[in-house]
Formats: sequence, structure tokens, C-alpha cells
Amino acid sequence: MPRLTILFWVTLLAVARLHCAAENPVAGRELIRDPHFRSGFRLIEPKPGQRVVYGQIPGVSDGTRPVWDLDQWSSRFPLSAGAVPQPGMGCWSNAAKAVVVGGVDTNAADLSLAANASVEYGRRARLKSEPWVHLLVEQTFADPPSMADLASARLRLQARLLRSELLRTDDYSPGLHAAQFQMFLMLQNRNRQSPGYGRLVWFGIPLYDDRSRFPKEHKSQDFGGTTMFIFTPGGQVFSGRSAHDREWIAVDKDLRPLFLEALETAWQRGFLRESRDLADYRVTGMNLGWEVPGLFDVEMQVRDLSLTVVERKVEKRQP
Repeated sequence: MPRLTILFWVTLLAVARLHCAAENPVAGRELIRDPHFRSGFRLIEPKPGQRVVYGQIPGVSDGTRPVWDLDQWSSRFPLSAGAVPQPGMGCWSNAAKAVVVGGVDTNAADLSLAANASVEYGRRARLKSEPWVHLLVEQTFADPPSMADLASARLRLQARLLRSELLRTDDYSPGLHAAQFQMFLMLQNRNRQSPGYGRLVWFGIPLYDDRSRFPKEHKSQDFGGTTMFIFTPGGQVFSGRSAHDREWIAVDKDLRPLFLEALETAWQRGFLRESRDLADYRVTGMNLGWEVPGLFDVEMQVRDLSLTVVERKVEKRQP
């Protein structure tokens, strides 16, 4: 067959494959259940280190069960269970905190979390030895793919800072007294035959830190309780806008390369020694919300949350 003819057919085949790919894009799978927070929340006891459900607050959609936990670690004022929301939206609050689920396609959508540390700490600065207040939503993921099979993991969300007010005291120290809003994903060993089963890396997406327009990277051991490795890139990795401007900031990023970097960094620093096999690790869950070690009254709004994964396709060889 003449060389030009071969070249013609190779080019035609390549064009046909591109056309088919355009018509049949690889479909992603959403890992986050109830991303608009319509099904309510399970209320978790404030004592850190254990998950004890003491009730729930119903959702704004009828006939649905909560898939989200509401964590109130170290709070002196947990929310009461059972409050009935208004049709289409919900607001659950006390003097120390507020959780608002806005109506679909309204300015209040989807979720706002507010924490008043001035109430929690009694208008005095927290001591170094004392735990700090959290207000987080949390869930586990159903059947996440392994890191070995993961082709992409695209995170999308928008966030807007509504309030951040510091009540300054004489013993105020930025190293101790801050306000941070962030998302954490768990990169966890889920191979039951592995001696490292259950061990994980906390992968952070920092959205706000009162001490810097863009949150600084943080890569070290978690000394707050789990002793696992924390891998948090700087805020500019995820968004070119600062939450300090109190406008909407957007995250739209494939996290897979950062997941691999997080695991490699953990291995280099002596963590997860039991396994370096990517097939053992999966994104098993997330939390999102406030950590407020300082005397701050804060509120953040989040909408359009999504984590879409695409798995690699293994082509079977023809006999």
C-alpha cells in the first residue's frame, strides 16, 4: 500500500476517534451526597474523639434522611434536636452558632455556618492548653475509587465570607487565636489485608484564614488528636481570589495530582510506612467548616459543592 494512502487512513482513524470521544465523553461520578444540604443533619456530641449522635435536625426536603453529620467539637452550647425548618429553607441557631440552609436559587443558598467564639469562650482568649471550637459538616463517601484507578477528581465549590469580627484582648496572639474555614478530604488506606488499614492523610483545601489574605500551606503531623499527616497547600493553589474581600471565591480544580503529591510527601516524611501501594488508598470522606481557636465571631456561606471522580478505563486486549 502506498505511503500516502497509509497516512490518509491513519489520519482518518485519528479524527474518527476524536469525534467519538467528543460525542461520548467520559462520565464522572459525584461522590458528595446531598451537596445542597437539603436532607438535614445528624447532631454529634461536642466531646472530641468520639462520634455520638444525640439527635437530628430535619431537612428542608420531605421524606429524606440526613447524610451529613454536624460536628460541634468542644462547643459548650450544642444545638437542640428536632427544630422544624420553614418550607424550602432552614435556620437552626442558639447564642453560640447558626446553621442556615437557604432556598434553592436564592441569595441564601446553599449553606451558611456561623460560630460566635465570644459566647463560647466567655469573651476571654482561649488558653494554649484548652481545646478550640469547631463547627463542621461531615460525611463519608460511598464506594470511592482507589488512587490507582482514579483518572481525575474535580472539586468545585463557591464560598463567601459574611462575617469575621475579632474581639481583641490583651493576651491576643495570632499563633493561638485565629479563625479558619477549610475543607478536609481523607486519603485513607482501605485495604483490610494491609497492616496500615485505616491510616490516612488529611488533605486540606483552605478557604479562609484571618491572618493572611491567602491561607498559607501547612504540611506536618496533626498534633490535635489523630497524629496523622496533614497536607494543606496554600490558598492560591485553589483560587486566585481572597475570601477577605467578602465576595464569592470559586474553586474548580482537579485534585488528583495533589493527592499523589500528598501521599508522596507523607511517605517521604515517615508516615503511612505500611503501604506505598496506590491501590490501597481511597478518598473516603470529607468535612467542611470552621475551626475558631480565637475570639472571633464568624460566618461563611458555601454553594454548588461537588467532587466528581472519573475512573481509568482498562482496555481489554483482543485475543
